[in-house]
Amino acid sequence: MSLQEIVVDGEQSSDTKNSLISLDSPISLKYVAAGRIAQSVLSYLVREVTEQRITNVYDICHTGDSLIESETNKIYKNVDEKGAASPTTVDINNCVRGYSPINRDSAYVLSNGDIVKISLGVHIDGYTSLVSHTLIALPTIPRTEQVSPTTGVLADDICAAHLATEAVISLLGTVLYRYENQSGYFGNRPVNGERIREIVESVAQTFQVKIVPGSSVRRIKRFLVGQDTVHELDVKGYAWGSISIEAMTDDPDEGDLKKMIDTEAAAEPGEAWLVDISMCTFSGVESDLNKKNSLQVSRRTLKPHRDLKPTIFTRDYNRNLSMKLKSARGVLIELDNRKSVYPFHLNSLNTPGAPLGVAALVNAEIVAPTTVMMIQGSPAPVAARERTTILLMPSAKHIGEVVRLGGCDIKPSWVHSEFEVIHPEIVELLSDKRAGVRLRNVQGTDLNVVKDDIQEMEL
Repeated sequence: MSLQEIVVDGEQSSDTKNSLISLDSPISLKYVAAGRIAQSVLSYLVREVTEQRITNVYDICHTGDSLIESETNKIYKNVDEKGAASPTTVDINNCVRGYSPINRDSAYVLSNGDIVKISLGVHIDGYTSLVSHTLIALPTIPRTEQVSPTTGVLADDICAAHLATEAVISLLGTVLYRYENQSGYFGNRPVNGERIREIVESVAQTFQVKIVPGSSVRRIKRFLVGQDTVHELDVKGYAWGSISIEAMTDDPDEGDLKKMIDTEAAAEPGEAWLVDISMCTFSGVESDLNKKNSLQVSRRTLKPHRDLKPTIFTRDYNRNLSMKLKSARGVLIELDNRKSVYPFHLNSLNTPGAPLGVAALVNAEIVAPTTVMMIQGSPAPVAARERTTILLMPSAKHIGEVVRLGGCDIKPSWVHSEFEVIHPEIVELLSDKRAGVRLRNVQGTDLNVVKDDIQEMEL
């Protein structure tokens, strides 16, 4: 994927490479294929963690990345670029992003009661499905023998992230059932970034949790899903600040200047959208909140982990320098030949001396690290994250449907919150009828059969 292609895609909001016409169109089928693999791998990892067959974080991440590689290699043989759009990460408790250890011996081992956020991404020819799911690492107890669900602030946090995600999916889908008259309205208001913000913040307020910076709901395009190193044009949706160290400024309230999101532009049929929402428990002081939005924690509360070094990096195609170090030149050649604009894990490189080469490229700002970020506080906050990708699919036969590419057949952890959504509009969006929105879930496949293959790949 060249920089010129990225710019072209960024400037053409309705070009043939991004327009979703029907579910059986080539573009839609690639999205669905990526979604099916992402869903399958995520389901497999959740099941392995829940049943305590995998507890070492390195094993979880390595298994996820290996499965993505093996599954994408089976399909679309004529497509040059496919594979991981986001390496598998497992973020625990107050860690919010970026943890994917480089070796097994030093990796974190899950304990009972840990809040576990598994994230990964798959792309086929640049058409991307990104998914995340939060679960509580508990012993395997039959539901009939489990005395009660998890309650308290942990339950509030998980419920808020889950319900906000579901409500936004329904809200975006409402642009489809008004497709005939082209109004794109729900309740006589446009479905845009500001409307999305109101829904998410209302849910956060109901469950008395806070929104983590880096949360966003935005339209995505081919190869363009919000990478830190890509300067995009024509972005619409809403983002609650930035979680990237590189994008931060001295003003904790200032937004990400790399991606100026148009919050007034309405969602339209034929678009792909990413819903990525993180919520956290909060018991800090007022100064830890965003000055302009008290429902969001300040970016000052986000700190790089003291001990965990970045293992995930992204090539910045806006910069290209001649490197003196041999390993840096080798890594750069490998990135340009084998990788794309998506993040990559250090372990995925074959160049001798790759860690040293990557370090040199980071210093030259050709490669940007994904810093392992955590939320500071006392007691330490706990974060939950839900992420899914949807297609707003028009139809000539009916009102159209929302196609959800991931996270659809994974049940949330058994939790119970004392809070309940009462806002009439959100209640309607969360009801079984989903405000009249037609929803189709892309189902994953059983990947148990590949477990021996993964072990062979590791050897």
